[in-house]
Amino acid sequence: MRFSDRIEEYTMDNGLKVILIEDNRSPVIVSSIWYRVGSSYEYSGVSGISHVLEHMMFKGTTNTSPGEFSKIIKEAGGSENAFTGRDFTGYYQKIHKDYLELCLKLESDRMSNLVFREDEFKKEVEVVKEERRLRTDDKPVSKVFEKIGLQAFGMKDYGIPIIGTMKDLSSIKISDLKKWYKNYYVPNNATLILAGNFESSNAKLLIKKYYGNYDKKKILDYSNNYTHKISFNAISVKDKVSDPLILLSFKNKSFNASDKKEIYAMELLLELMDGGLSSRFTKNLIDENKIALNTFISYDSYSRKDGLITLGGSPRKGVSAKDLKMAFLNEFTVFIKNGLKENELTNTKSRLLANKIYEFDSVFYQAMQVGMLETKNFDWHLLDEYVDDINAITEIDLINAARKIVSSSYIYSSIEPES
Repeated sequence: MRFSDRIEEYTMDNGLKVILIEDNRSPVIVSSIWYRVGSSYEYSGVSGISHVLEHMMFKGTTNTSPGEFSKIIKEAGGSENAFTGRDFTGYYQKIHKDYLELCLKLESDRMSNLVFREDEFKKEVEVVKEERRLRTDDKPVSKVFEKIGLQAFGMKDYGIPIIGTMKDLSSIKISDLKKWYKNYYVPNNATLILAGNFESSNAKLLIKKYYGNYDKKKILDYSNNYTHKISFNAISVKDKVSDPLILLSFKNKSFNASDKKEIYAMELLLELMDGGLSSRFTKNLIDENKIALNTFISYDSYSRKDGLITLGGSPRKGVSAKDLKMAFLNEFTVFIKNGLKENELTNTKSRLLANKIYEFDSVFYQAMQVGMLETKNFDWHLLDEYVDDINAITEIDLINAARKIVSSSYIYSSIEPES
């Protein structure tokens, strides 16, 4: 069944976009709200502010005390959480359908009535700093990814660390946080998504009851005129890793629906190279030629800004980092020369599509996928078109994508174990 058969969307007078995804296979609802603000909206001096604000959203309103939101949801048998990305900040509750009104009441309260207590603010900044230590500073690969992003984009767009820099986290003031909240946490900068078992007319009445009185507001652009030229200088570090690791990072342009075939061809090519046990990297580099211990690829097809495609892996003992780097690139060169093997295109498409379709069994994943697209200003109808778009990709489309890889400059990074 296509999404369009069971999605209803509309926009309220105050600009709040509402998307209702019906799925009645269980008595569960995922109630979520997405704000169009994340690290790519930030700038040097306030990096990490979107994530700090996410933490503060659980510290009470004029109607609730710190931690009360989470306690109420838990007592109702539900779960809740939040997340900050490059392009969005989201909040959700997963709960029995009988508690939909409770979720809407609590969440709508946070949109306008958040209380900023200095003691809670200072405490949460320290919590975020500790998160940074655990997730970035103490993780060699995360640190290198941050270096790559800064070298590619600087402190702008996707170069800004989602967690923020330690310097900026130490300098953010509560007044900065209030300004961020008042500017971005407004109905016309938000998308409310319900997924699961609910009655549509009742849901609409409840949404109007709890969100209808908020006013549309002008959203200011806080971005600056910072410019940055990408550097392709190699990054080489020694850190606490058990095996050496190399990464090749290629610039990847932002998603555009007018050339989505080209973008999906790249996605399918990367699935062909590193999409599972039957992928080329696994078969050729790990199993047969014993060049790599492991491989991975990091990328985002639906990128609102220019991003990166990163190929990575660890060489086997006795194999140099240079040999593994050349082996990565050689896989694309050989593919350009020899093309696909028998049934390889069909099998790769089937694997990619099966993974996508399986994920949609979850109402949470349905809300997540629609929310991520909408907050990047992409139409959720892309999800309905995806199977046909992937099936339309040909061998020559993949070869052209491979040519882009081998002809592009890249940032080479290596991590060696500390001696």
